[in-house]
Amino acid sequence: MKISPLILQPHHMDFFKNLFHELRKEGHTVGCLVRGDKINRRILSTSDLKYSFFGNEPRGHLPGFVTTTRNKMSLVSKLLVFKPDLILSVNSLPPSPFNSISSMKSIVFLDTKLRKKDERNLFNYADKIVTPDCYPFDVPTKKHLSHPSYHSLAYLHPNRFKPDHQVLEKLSIAKKDYVFVSFARKDRFDHKDNNLLQRREKIDIVRKLEEHCEVVVDGRGSVPRPLNECVPSISLDEYNHLLADAKLAVGDDPIISSEAGVLGVPWIFISNSTDPTLEEQEIQYEIGSRVPNIEEAEKLAEMILTEEIEPDIEQARKRILTDKIDLTKGMMKIVEVYDRTLER
Repeated sequence: MKISPLILQPHHMDFFKNLFHELRKEGHTVGCLVRGDKINRRILSTSDLKYSFFGNEPRGHLPGFVTTTRNKMSLVSKLLVFKPDLILSVNSLPPSPFNSISSMKSIVFLDTKLRKKDERNLFNYADKIVTPDCYPFDVPTKKHLSHPSYHSLAYLHPNRFKPDHQVLEKLSIAKKDYVFVSFARKDRFDHKDNNLLQRREKIDIVRKLEEHCEVVVDGRGSVPRPLNECVPSISLDEYNHLLADAKLAVGDDPIISSEAGVLGVPWIFISNSTDPTLEEQEIQYEIGSRVPNIEEAEKLAEMILTEEIEPDIEQARKRILTDKIDLTKGMMKIVEVYDRTLER
């Protein structure tokens, strides 16, 4: 079977990378199609994935719909050349409605609440929509599949990921002796309706955290220039190793918070909106907290860093890994079902 995973954002590469190798081992032909953003190109420069770029990142002088239309046309032209049997994507279906008038089937892995327009588009044109079992929003029953996992467990499950402590040695910092801070990129599809932290707030919270321990800032996100001194000199694919050994993760990026939770790192997510995965991690596993502003984040971080409160992180992670599956295995099973369907 010919399969095209679509990669729009950097975290989609993490999400699909193990599936890519598993599919190839099973004899499938895989053609990754990657949006031509600057950061995507940087990450893929050290990757062993086989891929083709489509479109470009938004440019300031062009209206957003122009860039979107150009990217869609570029993507569709690539799909027409490769002619996949199956398209895989995360939280959106960029080639719609083209895919609905072709023989290409589509599976979308959804873990966030979409805007009404995007939701209608997805529900109308996707063949299957796969969500975590903690996803609380309505999905068309005939198209819906669920799994007992999180998107981050497609690449951070112990079957797939082992922390490399040499990353810490390279930076001359000790395990559990620093805070990992992440700020979401403004062009992230999932965040268009969320209020992200402003420049002054980002600087303020980092300076406050520095009163207690060293702070490393994730260079993959939106980092104010004064905080560049806190961005570590590591490759982009080493950040998960750095996150795994942090004492605490703080920021406004829900993906990093979810990753922290499955790695056994307590997190503080600063946002006025919720996230299904983080809500379950907070309520059921007590491994993190969502707070509405940096003042609340600073207070909670201080209590954790001074050990005024001590979350039972080891037990929380153990429960998560007992309850949740290696999502890449789950994704393989779904693809195998489609493969058998095509053979009939």
